[in-house]
Amino acid sequence: MTKVFYDHLLIIEEVIAVFDLNAIKGNERKELLQLIDKTMHHEILDTILTHLPRAHHEEFLLRFHSSPHDMSLMTYLNEHAGIDVEKEILKAANTVKKTLIKEIEAAKK
Repeated sequence: MTKVFYDHLLIIEEVIAVFDLNAIKGNERKELLQLIDKTMHHEILDTILTHLPRAHHEEFLLRFHSSPHDMSLMTYLNEHAGIDVEKEILKAANTVKKTLIKEIEAAKK
């Protein structure tokens, strides 16, 4: 799991608590955490690109690809998207988190 500029917005302790309640351990836990990481990443990038004008997509993606952890990416997004990007990322992450928790709980019943 690569460190990215929006990691501070992703709080997955709720999901880990569901793992613990359902006794999800070992390889299953590791695989699920990787799946959650990938799902969050795709949803957040979709959210970012949805709000960022198309004219800025290439520059953002080049900057992101070369330095995914660079916190100045958030500044770039806030300047060019015209919205509070952190707020939108939080909304997307929370939606994904709730969906994943429901799916994990349903699968373990």
